[in-house]
Amino acid sequence: MENLVTGTRLDDPRSAPAQQSDWPFRYSTTGWSAELMLRFARRGQRTVVRKARQRGPLTIQRPFYPEGEQVSHVYLLHPPAGIVGGDDLRVGSQVTQGAHALITTPGATRWHFSRGIDAQSQHVARVGPAATLEWLPQETLLFDGAHAKSATRIELEADARFCGWEILGLGRPAVGERFERGRIDFRFELFRDQRPVLLERQVAGAGGFPGLWENAACATFVSTNADQAALDASRAILSGAPKALAASTLIGDILVVRGLAANCEPLMGLFSDLWKAVRPITIKRAASIPRIWHT
Repeated sequence: MENLVTGTRLDDPRSAPAQQSDWPFRYSTTGWSAELMLRFARRGQRTVVRKARQRGPLTIQRPFYPEGEQVSHVYLLHPPAGIVGGDDLRVGSQVTQGAHALITTPGATRWHFSRGIDAQSQHVARVGPAATLEWLPQETLLFDGAHAKSATRIELEADARFCGWEILGLGRPAVGERFERGRIDFRFELFRDQRPVLLERQVAGAGGFPGLWENAACATFVSTNADQAALDASRAILSGAPKALAASTLIGDILVVRGLAANCEPLMGLFSDLWKAVRPITIKRAASIPRIWHT
């Protein structure tokens, strides 16, 4: 069976899951390990998904096609519903030439108090020529005392397109809990033709998260194939967001938007509106909201 992250065979001892070079973080040996490899491909006009490898509690629901056969909507599931110290979750996805995949989650991802033991979650995606990946997970919530390491690496080939976000909430503001213990290491990496075009990293430990200005939530939105029209559309959306502080910029053809808020809810609403405004410009398709967001 072909490994979808590296192109090697899964029964080869040199295959990708055993090689540290394919993942930003080393394998954990202290907790639950789960791995899911996905491959999206065109079959005629239809994008189909093939679950090539699954180990542990990571899976997907059957794909949905709310906007026609060309775009496959997939919901990434982690049945335990929370991440605890020692957990090691890995998702590898490949979107082959001409395919279009939208991946989201059915709810927030929660990282629990971990007694000082790191937990980690990683997504490595490769997107082929003329292919599109949309990575739109719901918010990530870090409870006080969590030790979290999370990485998203997107590798684009040629004219591949990407649109996605990461939304992070610290503590539980609704019950007065601040993130005062624990540690986080969050990374987002975007490559095109093996060259880095955007590298982001947020590291914080006990005592605070620098740059939040007393806010408990932060977020980053990224879309490739952007132009001045996309930048103008983003700024029009951001200007109407009184409960969030956000700004957008254009780096080459990459639209980057960063936001802060007292909690995740304003950022989820803002980034959803942003995606609906920008998608027709950068992906040339009107937005079709994933059904799971309405449940």
